Amino acid sequence: MYKLAFIGGSIDSIAGSPHFIASQMDRRFEVISAVFSRDKQTNKQTANQWGIDKYYNNYLDMIENEKNNIDAVVILTPTPNHCEIIVELLKQNIPIICEKPLVGSIEELKTIEQYYDENKHFLVVTNNYSGYPMLRELQHKIVNNELGDILQIRLQMPQESFLRPPKSVKYPQKWRLKDDFIPMISLDLGSHLHHLAFFLLQKEPKKVMANYSSFSKYDIIDDVNMFLEYDDNLKGNIWLSKTALGHRNGLHIEVYGSIASALWHQENPEKLEFSYNSGQKVIIDRGSDVQMLPNRLYNRMTPGHPSGFIEAFANLYNDIANSLDDFKNNKPYTNKYVYSYTHAKNGIELLHNASISNQTQQWINQVEDIKNE
Repeated sequence: MYKLAFIGGSIDSIAGSPHFIASQMDRRFEVISAVFSRDKQTNKQTANQWGIDKYYNNYLDMIENEKNNIDAVVILTPTPNHCEIIVELLKQNIPIICEKPLVGSIEELKTIEQYYDENKHFLVVTNNYSGYPMLRELQHKIVNNELGDILQIRLQMPQESFLRPPKSVKYPQKWRLKDDFIPMISLDLGSHLHHLAFFLLQKEPKKVMANYSSFSKYDIIDDVNMFLEYDDNLKGNIWLSKTALGHRNGLHIEVYGSIASALWHQENPEKLEFSYNSGQKVIIDRGSDVQMLPNRLYNRMTPGHPSGFIEAFANLYNDIANSLDDFKNNKPYTNKYVYSYTHAKNGIELLHNASISNQTQQWINQVEDIKNE
């Protein structure tokens, strides 16, 4: 069992509890030390509630004292703090599991590249939504051409959180209310949809056009539309919003092929709907004859007992553990469900180019060199 340390992820955060539960669900990892929060009381309260005896008030102290006791560090701080922590861990050659997005800007990517060596370091990003069994089933069907040539992909992640905040956590946190060149909504939600589009299609877009809007009382971008162009005339559309009343977290994916289309909605994650050019409509779930069925991780409980967000997250942590096995044995860590620096970099570059497009109202080529803005 691998030993983990957390940096960030207190009981007051959104990400902390899901990571803490999912990482340990299948006994591949154990959290043994942490700096959960800069607030000493919150840090202590989190450690006591989760039974962590070795907790620190400074991440540098924790790294110095625990680097020989841990196998990896999970970074769960606000995005603006990621870069400095990643650099310190790279210097110490400590494996890194980082909450998405990896960083918040092109400039921070360049900083990390001064230290990162893909042949030496273990660095993965937790893109958790692709842990859902039905999305993995959909990927399998697309790759095996069961939908035919893919013509369009549409991904949506509308939320109502800026007009009707969730009552279970303090929201929005102050750090979410500051935009840089890439707006926070793109880092927060857009990184998910970039990942899911690539996960399903296994290709990056060649062009992007974007339009940003602000509808809430906060002086930041809260609604984003992106149009994507791929090779082979494939088109894509991404919609992100935090001002869409009625959507708690309306993650929704539509893929249109020449033989069939597919529809998946996170609020009903065990159902995957197909419409065929014969006119037939088919809905499958974990109880169907699906490719994913033999994997025990996708069947912790029998069909009819729905698996959800935490289980999908746990699936990813199992994949990360398998990748860490390879890394510890001096093998390339190439698990098809685990994504590292290059994928994260591609996502930041897409979001950066979307901001250029919003300013210029022009299509921006992904193949162009990224320049400082």
